[in-house]
Amino acid sequence: MAWLQLSVEVDAGAAERISDTLDTLGSAAVTLCAAGVDEVFEPMPGEQPLWDVVRLEALFDMDAELGSIRARLEAAGARVLDVAIIEDTDWQESWRAHAVRACFGERLWVLPHDEPLPAVAAADPAAVVLRLDPGLAFGSGAHPTTRLCLGWLARADLQGRRVLDFGCGSGILALAACLLGARDVVAIDHDPQALTATLDNAARNGIGPDRLRVGDLARLGAEGWDTAPFDVVIANILANPLVELAPLLSGLLAPNGSLALSGLLADQEPMIRAAYPAISFAPAIVDEEWILLSNSTR
Repeated sequence: MAWLQLSVEVDAGAAERISDTLDTLGSAAVTLCAAGVDEVFEPMPGEQPLWDVVRLEALFDMDAELGSIRARLEAAGARVLDVAIIEDTDWQESWRAHAVRACFGERLWVLPHDEPLPAVAAADPAAVVLRLDPGLAFGSGAHPTTRLCLGWLARADLQGRRVLDFGCGSGILALAACLLGARDVVAIDHDPQALTATLDNAARNGIGPDRLRVGDLARLGAEGWDTAPFDVVIANILANPLVELAPLLSGLLAPNGSLALSGLLADQEPMIRAAYPAISFAPAIVDEEWILLSNSTR
C-alpha cells in the first residue's frame, strides 16, 4: 500500500497544535523532527529536543483531498514543503527499527502498541505489559539508563507504594510503576513536551489521573496534590542536575524510602555519592558505561 506523505514546517510552539490539526484532517501517522535533522526516537537522558523550527511528516491515504488539507494547514500558519508518495514498508520499518521489545526484571514487558504479546509473556500470570511507541521525549527503553531503571523498578516491591518519577520524559518509568502496583505515582518534568508525552502514553495504557498525576515542579505541594513524602523516588536525568537537586530529592523521600538515580556515567559515581551523604548507596548497577545508584540491592 502506498501513502501520500505531506511535509510541513512550523514554529516549535505551534507543533502540537498543527499535529492535532493533521490528525483532524485524517492523517494516519505524524512524525516530528527538527527542520533538516533526522527523526529523534531516543534523546539523551535529561534532554528534550527544544527546536526552533519543527518539520512534521504526515501520512494520508492516496485519495486524500490535498488541496483542502493544504489550505487548512496554511490558514493555521503551517508551511507546506512538499508531497511525496511512499510505500507502506518505508515508514513502518523506519518506525519499527526504533521500537523496543524487551522484558525487564523477568516480568515487565515493553512493547509497541500493536505488537503481539510473546507466548512466554502470555503464559506468565505475573507478566506486566507496558505499551510504548518511540517518540520525541526521552525514555523508550532503548537507552542503557532507561533499561537500568526499568529493571530496578521491575524487581522492586511497589505494591501500594507512593512513587515519584522526577524528570519523567516519555513517562515510561511512571507508567511502569503504576502497572507494577504503585498506588500513587507523580511524574514531574520541566518540559511541556515531556508532560504531553506522559499523558498520551498513560492514556494508551489505560492509566488515569486516579493513579498518575503529571506536572512541573511547581505542582508539587500545590492544592489538590498530596504533599506526603514518597516511598520511592527515581530520577533518570544527568549527573550535574542530580547533584543540584540532592537536597530536594532527599527531602521528598520518606524515612526508609528507596532512592534510585541514573543518567550517570561510571566515573561520575563519586560525585553523586558525595552529594547524598545521608544515603547509603548499594554497589552501582552497570549497563555499558552507564550506572544506576540506589540505596537498595534490588
